[in-house]
Amino acid sequence: MHARIRALPTLAAATTALAALAGCDVKTSDRDLVMLDPPGAVGKLHEGGTLFERARRGCWVDPRSAAEYEQGHVAGAINVPLVRMPEEAGARLAGHDLFIVYGNAFQDPIAKAGAKRLIELGFKEVYVMEGGLRAWEKDGYKVVTGSLPEGGNPAPEAPTAPSAGAEVPEQQVP
Repeated sequence: MHARIRALPTLAAATTALAALAGCDVKTSDRDLVMLDPPGAVGKLHEGGTLFERARRGCWVDPRSAAEYEQGHVAGAINVPLVRMPEEAGARLAGHDLFIVYGNAFQDPIAKAGAKRLIELGFKEVYVMEGGLRAWEKDGYKVVTGSLPEGGNPAPEAPTAPSAGAEVPEQQVP
């Protein structure tokens, strides 16, 4: 009986190692989230590096739909809708190593879900801006509109100039 009890920790360690090797998904909960108020989020994005550590390159992440993003977002925010996050986050957030996710208001489930999804996808240093855009505006920060990160919409494409005329093959004169 004592040999069986001593073997349990070894069995548990082996099971854990096997699960890690098998590539089990990372699971998250609300306890894994770090909440920042708007001034704290701004401060986190503007933290400089130290003598031995380079400054992180942070960004705002807006997990709401493209339509909600266009109606108002934090200037510079990258829109990665929650439903497309697994496919698009890697490419859209490349080059960044600190992420602040926000939603519309306090206790916004989409902000928390977006932050958890980023963590599950392997992103490090993920934070949630507590209070979302409502707290952002209440604290006096600017919200921009449009489909571009800095606000506005892309310029319409200029029409292509018509060709000088249709090409006609040379004809032989009899």
